[in-house]
Amino acid sequence: MIMKFIKFSNPYKKLLLRVLILSLYYRRLISRKPFSEISWKLGNARRTTPESDAGIRDYNYVYAVRRAVHAVVPRLKLKNECLVEAFTARRLLAQRKYPTTVYMGVAKKEDGGLAAHAWTRCGTCIVTGAEGRERFTVTATFA
Repeated sequence: MIMKFIKFSNPYKKLLLRVLILSLYYRRLISRKPFSEISWKLGNARRTTPESDAGIRDYNYVYAVRRAVHAVVPRLKLKNECLVEAFTARRLLAQRKYPTTVYMGVAKKEDGGLAAHAWTRCGTCIVTGAEGRERFTVTATFA
């Protein structure tokens, strides 16, 4: 795994390290604060950004963030993984002023309970949480 990391370009190595640091930070924040106190970090509630390429100067960066988040966060074995991914991707994309929307949804589990999921979209690209998002009913959006 270290040999693979060494072969990456320096900008991508930096991005991977930023994802690692942000993911650990957001995991700690999520575990210690009520969501109502930290939701502002996701943007304005009940808003969405256009599902178009307007405002996105470089899709290569969007895809690099997607790859980096998917490479780092699952290896950390965190609780609320999708929410940590959403916070992390949102922060990285917002720093470059890319229009990003975070969706939160719920779905019924087979045992009758509820499952929650978060995913991030930038333009037409689903950056995080793409798998299975169709079965969730959107309950909140942040842009």
